[in-house]
Amino acid sequence: MYTIEIEKECSCFKKSGLEKNMTFETREDMYNKARVLECRMNQEFCMTHFFEAVDYGDKIIIHSSERPEDDEDDEHIEDACTLVKKSNVKIGFDASQVPPKESGSN
Repeated sequence: MYTIEIEKECSCFKKSGLEKNMTFETREDMYNKARVLECRMNQEFCMTHFFEAVDYGDKIIIHSSERPEDDEDDEHIEDACTLVKKSNVKIGFDASQVPPKESGSN
């Protein structure tokens, strides 16, 4: 039997409805679920903590630590849409180009 344990239950974890201890039949299932949980917790929770899944063989423990504060001012951070608009890169389809014969397109 393989298990995932959450080291500390922060308030975001308690609100999430996720289970504190989970068991799995296979190591692969445990590992995959731990990676998904680690990613979700780091992206969806309030950003007070940083979560890291540590593999101990038949058990993975998701540890939490205080997330360091950014040195940059928030007002200088731009979202991805703004950055793309400011760039000189154009992304699109050029209908004037003919695909190579070996591509399978006619």
